[in-house]
Amino acid sequence: MFRLLSLTVPLCLLLQTSAARAQLLTGYGFEDRLEETGDAEGGTDNKNAEQSYASVELYDLEPAVDVYPLSQSPSQQEPVKLDADTLQHDKEQKIITASGDVFLEQDGHILRADEMKYNLGTDTVQASGLVVLNEENGDIHLVDRAEYNTKLRNGHVENLHTTLADGSRFAAETGDRKNGVKTIMHDASYTPCEPCENNPEEEPVWGLRASKVIHDQEEHTVKYQHARFEVHGVPVAYVPFFSHPDGTIKQKSGFLAPSMGYNSNLGAFADGRYYWGIAPDQDLTIGLRAMSQQSAPLGMLAYRKRWENARLQASGGITVSDWQDKTYDRIIQRKDDVRGHVFADGQWDINDKWRSGVRVNWSSDDPYLRQYDFSDDNVLENEIYVERFSGRNYGSGRLISYHDTRVRDEAPDQPDVLPEIFTSFQGEPGEIPLIKGTWTAQASALGLQREGRAQDMQRLSMDLGWKRRLVSDYGLLTNFRANVRGDAYYVFDQTSGTSGETNDTRLFPQLHIQSSYPVAKQLESIPAQVTIEPIAALTVAPKLDENNDIPNEDSNDVQIDTSNLFEPNRFPGLDRIEDQSRATYGLRSGLYGSDGSYGNVFIGQSYRFDADHNPFPNGSGLQNQESDIVGQISARYKEKYLLDYRFQYGSRNLTSQRQEVSAYADWNRFRLGTQYLYASALDGTDLTESREQINGAAQYYFAEKWRGRLGATHDLGVNSGLLQASAGLDYFGQCVFLSLTGQKNFTTSASGDASTVVLFNIGLKNLGGFEQSGYRRPQSQQSLDLMP
Repeated sequence: MFRLLSLTVPLCLLLQTSAARAQLLTGYGFEDRLEETGDAEGGTDNKNAEQSYASVELYDLEPAVDVYPLSQSPSQQEPVKLDADTLQHDKEQKIITASGDVFLEQDGHILRADEMKYNLGTDTVQASGLVVLNEENGDIHLVDRAEYNTKLRNGHVENLHTTLADGSRFAAETGDRKNGVKTIMHDASYTPCEPCENNPEEEPVWGLRASKVIHDQEEHTVKYQHARFEVHGVPVAYVPFFSHPDGTIKQKSGFLAPSMGYNSNLGAFADGRYYWGIAPDQDLTIGLRAMSQQSAPLGMLAYRKRWENARLQASGGITVSDWQDKTYDRIIQRKDDVRGHVFADGQWDINDKWRSGVRVNWSSDDPYLRQYDFSDDNVLENEIYVERFSGRNYGSGRLISYHDTRVRDEAPDQPDVLPEIFTSFQGEPGEIPLIKGTWTAQASALGLQREGRAQDMQRLSMDLGWKRRLVSDYGLLTNFRANVRGDAYYVFDQTSGTSGETNDTRLFPQLHIQSSYPVAKQLESIPAQVTIEPIAALTVAPKLDENNDIPNEDSNDVQIDTSNLFEPNRFPGLDRIEDQSRATYGLRSGLYGSDGSYGNVFIGQSYRFDADHNPFPNGSGLQNQESDIVGQISARYKEKYLLDYRFQYGSRNLTSQRQEVSAYADWNRFRLGTQYLYASALDGTDLTESREQINGAAQYYFAEKWRGRLGATHDLGVNSGLLQASAGLDYFGQCVFLSLTGQKNFTTSASGDASTVVLFNIGLKNLGGFEQSGYRRPQSQQSLDLMP
C-alpha cells in the first residue's frame, strides 16, 4: 500500500482544479489512492475532493505529509509531520482525518495511533485506538484515547500506562498533560520495578497508589495525594502527602530510606535522613538518630562541595549523653555532656604544580566514636599540607596533630608534628660526565612537640646521592647507588633523663650494589612461561658512633620482610641508620599462564660482616649476624582462587617469627576468604607480646537475589578468645535492597567495652539508598572487604 505524499505549505493555498490534480495522480499511477469523496471532474462533492488530493500537487513522491495550522505560517513553528495509510481533509470543518498506522511528529514528540483527527483551526489532535506517545527524553505513554495540541504539550488521556526512561512505570484511569512538563494523573499507581517476564500482569514487589499523582518533569519529582505504599499489591502504609525523585536525574532533594536496629550500648535506634541537593556541585545530608537508652537524639550532618579545582567533604555529629571516662586507670562518671565529632577532608589543586589540603578527625572524648559506631580507629590524625610537583622533583610541608582514643593506663606519648618539610630532586639520566647515571638530592626538616616537659625534637637532614643501572650483553642487571647523608638534631627534655637541651650531628656515607640475572623460558607442554631470578646485593658502610644524643622517634617499628630485604637501610624513618657492611641474597621464581594464572616463590636473607654492634632490636629479624629467612609464596588460578603466604623463620633454629596467610576462593555461589597472622614480640614498641589472630568471611548466594554472610575475628594469642562475630542476610532486587546484620563485639584493650548490634537497612529505587556519603558502614559489612 502506498503512503500519502508530502505537503510543505498550508493547505489553504493549494487550490487548483480537480482535473489537474486527477491528471497528476494518474500520471504517476496513483489512481487507486483516490478517496471516494466526490467526482474528480466536477462530481457531487468537489470541495472535499480538492482538499483530499491537495497533498500530491507539489511534492508527489514523498512518503509523509507536513501540515501547518491555519493560524501560523511555516516560519512561525515547526511543521507537524503526518504519516498514515489513508488521509481525508474536510475543508469546511478544517479537519484532517488520518487512519491506519498513523504517525505524527512535532518538536521531537512522536504520536502513533490507529486513527487520528487533526483540527487545523484549534490546532488539536484527537487519537484513538492503540495510542503511543514517545517523548524526547525516552518516556513512553500508552493510552486508549488522547487529545493533544499539535505540539503535544497539552492534552487529556484515558487509561494511561507510562514507562519512564529509567524503567519506572505509571498507570492511571485518566491523565492531563500541562505545558509538556507536568502530567496530572487520577486514580494512579507508580512502581520502579520491572514487570515479571513470566507474568507481566503480576503485582510489582512494591509500589505506590494514590488518588492523585503529579509527575513534574521540570522539578523531576513525583507527588502523591492520599498515597498507599503497597507490597505485592497489599497496602501496608498510608500517608496523606508524599513525594520523591522520578529517577531521571542523579541529584534530587528528599528524604532517604531510614535504617533501624539495636545496639547494646544505645538500645533500639532508628535513623532518619534528608538529602538536600543544593546545587550540582554540592549537597547536604541532615540526619537524626533516636535511641531508646539515650534521652537525647544524635544529630548528624554530611556536606560535600566540589569546585573546578578543589573539593571538600565534611561530616559531624552532636548529642548530649552520659559516659564513663576510663583514662589513666580511673573511672569518672560524666553527666549530660555535650559530645560530638567532626570529620573533614579537603583538597585544593592550586595549579598544575601546587596543591594543598586539610584532614580533620576530631571527637569530644575517647569512647564517643566507638559508642555511636562512627569509627574504630585507635589514633585520629589531623593534618594541613601543601605539595609541589615539578617533573622529577617533589616538595611537601605538613602540620600533623594526633589524638589517641584507646583506653590506656598512662598518657599517650604521641607528639604533634610541627612541621615536617620534605624536598626531593632528581637529575636527568646520563647527564653526569664520565660516570653517567642520575644525581639525587633530598632534604627534610622535622619538628616534634609534646605537652608538658616531655621530649621535643627538631631535626634537619640532607642526602646527596648518585645511581645508575647497567644491563650487560648477557642479561645481568646491576643497580649502583652511592649516597652521603648528614643529620643535625636539637632535643629538649630528652627522655633518657638528660635535662635541658642537647644537640648532635652525624655524617654517613654508603654504597649499595644490587645485581640480578632474570631468565625466562616458554614451556611447550602448557601455555605458560617459567622465570628464575637470582638476586645478590653488597652494601658497604662505616660503623657509626653509638654514644650520641640522637633520640629514636620514627625508627621503632622495624621488621624485616620481602619488601625491605634489599633496601640499603632497613630502618623506617631517619632516626636510626643501618651501619656497617653486609651481603644480601635471594631467589625469585615463577610460573605465569596465558589465562592470568600464576605461581611465584621468593626467599632471601642477609648477612652482616661484623657480628658486634648490631643496631636492631630483638624481634626485628635483623638482630643476629645472619638475618631471619623471609619469603613469599603466591598463587592465583584465573579469578577463582588466590593464596598469599609470607613467612619469617629464625636463622639459627628456623623457629617461626612471623606468618601471614591470605586465601580466597570463589565457587560462583559460594565465596570464602580468610586471613591469618602470627608475629613475635618486638622490643622498643607497644608490641611486647606475640600476636596471633585469624579472621574469615563467607558469602553464599542460596538464590539468585539472596545472599547470606558470616564473619568472625578470633584472637589466638595470649588473650585468646573471640573478638568479633557477625552474620547477615541480603536481598538484591531490581527495585529493592534489604539487609539484616547482627554483630557481636567483644571487649578489647582498645575499646574497653563489648557491644551487640543488630542493624536493618532497606533501599528502595528512587526513594533513597541504605548507604549515603558521610555515614559509615557497619563493621560487619566491612569485614567482607578481604574479598578481592
